[in-house]
Amino acid sequence: MFVNEICQLIIRPPKSTYSTRLLGPELSIIQGVPVTREDFEFTSRQLKLQASYFITQQIHHRCLIYLHGNSSCRFEGMQQLERILSIGVNLCVFDFAGCGLSEGQYVTMGFYEKEDVKELMNYIEWRFGKVDEFILWGRSMGAVTALMLSQEPRITTYIADSAFTNLITVIEGLAKQFLGYFSFLFQASISQIRKKIIDEAQFDINHVSPINHVSIQSYSKRFYFIHGINDNLIDSGHSQRLYERCKSYKILEFCDGGHNSKRNKDILDNITQFINLSRFDLQLNVDYTKKCSKYFKVSQSFLNNYKIEQLEQTEKIKNYLKQKEIKKLQQQQQQQQLTNFQNLERRYFQ
Repeated sequence: MFVNEICQLIIRPPKSTYSTRLLGPELSIIQGVPVTREDFEFTSRQLKLQASYFITQQIHHRCLIYLHGNSSCRFEGMQQLERILSIGVNLCVFDFAGCGLSEGQYVTMGFYEKEDVKELMNYIEWRFGKVDEFILWGRSMGAVTALMLSQEPRITTYIADSAFTNLITVIEGLAKQFLGYFSFLFQASISQIRKKIIDEAQFDINHVSPINHVSIQSYSKRFYFIHGINDNLIDSGHSQRLYERCKSYKILEFCDGGHNSKRNKDILDNITQFINLSRFDLQLNVDYTKKCSKYFKVSQSFLNNYKIEQLEQTEKIKNYLKQKEIKKLQQQQQQQQLTNFQNLERRYFQ
């Protein structure tokens, strides 16, 4: 019985659904900067996957792709929207196959998801222009997916929150929770779990092992590992071992909270600074400017109208306050006249 339950936890966890209205308006102003949200659909493995791209006008095209957990959706990445856009980086959020509003029956804990991310990167460059820097920020399954793309030359920065070293170890931990004192039965059942997942989701759990991918030594890549010290699903030791295996520039930070806990502001500020370590020359990204010119025009027009509305609103407020002050003065004058009259009346009748 526990074999089926573990397989379901791995390849078919509860699906997160949502309304696209939660993604916010298509045009918005964030910290004084006009932002365009473009929803799109791209195809990977013959599955239609749903994504959103938040575009700002910059001379460079820096793109952060947020990779959600195995039972989450693109809305998870929306929590970092303002933070990411504030440093001149565009944000892309999407639903992995089998998640949110995307097609697909199963998740594969990074095995096929890494191919979906490559297809997404290709699509972004085709539609929105050449990207100067791709950044991946992933959590749990999303973090594993990011690390399994360590060899991808277009990606410079990796934020890996709550990643695991290999899937077998995670399954072993789940089995211990199910079996308790009978966890010795796990070894006898692992072949059944492996076979069932291969039959249903067409991937081998032995091949989901990000620790075999992070040993790349590159001066152009940076890795930021984060893990909650109270994570009862994936022990923080996983991130410790990934950090030790990594040979590029790296940071490891443990924080309060569990596997799905919200990260505190200090952690998020550190991540923002880490992302913004890249330095570019002042050369304009012509391809990005050309392909996104229509978005820039619309957003600039929106910003101008927004400023006009703000000025009009300011004038209305000023006029309102002015009229209120005039009315107050008139009331004071009337009150003073009434007081003077009453004083005269008292003197006259005394």
